[in-house]
Parts: sequence; structure tokens; C-alpha cells
Amino acid sequence: MITIQDLYNIVGNKISNEIGKSIIRNNFPPQTAEQMCNAIDQHEAADHFQRFLTEWIEAQQRQQQAIQAFLQQYYNR
Repeated sequence: MITIQDLYNIVGNKISNEIGKSIIRNNFPPQTAEQMCNAIDQHEAADHFQRFLTEWIEAQQRQQQAIQAFLQQYYNR
């Protein structure tokens, strides 16, 4: 489950990425800067997808445990 600390980390990383991209844009030629910034954006998107996938798997596991507990209780009357 995503915690408040996770949200702080997400926001902190977003701010850090935007600052890094700004520095890159100011210090590299436009074409190179664009490629580097795209790489940062893709890495950020991959992190978000991985977090989503982890959350989804954990939710599926909790659901499966609840179903198993229900069935065990129902059939062991």
C-alpha cells in the first residue's frame, strides 16, 4: 500500500527530475538535451509502472487470501 512517505518520495523525485532536466537543457545542445530528458521521463514512467504493478499484485494476494479464508470458513462449518 502506498504510504504518505511514498507520496513524499514521488513528489521529491519529480522535483529532482525537473531540476535535473532544467540543468541539462541549459548545458547541452537541444537535440542531446531532449534525448537525455526523454530518458529521465521514461525512467520515471517505468518507476510509476513498477509501483502500480507491485500495488496490484499485493491487492490480488490480499483478495486471494480473503477468498481462501472465506471458503475455508464456509466449508468447515
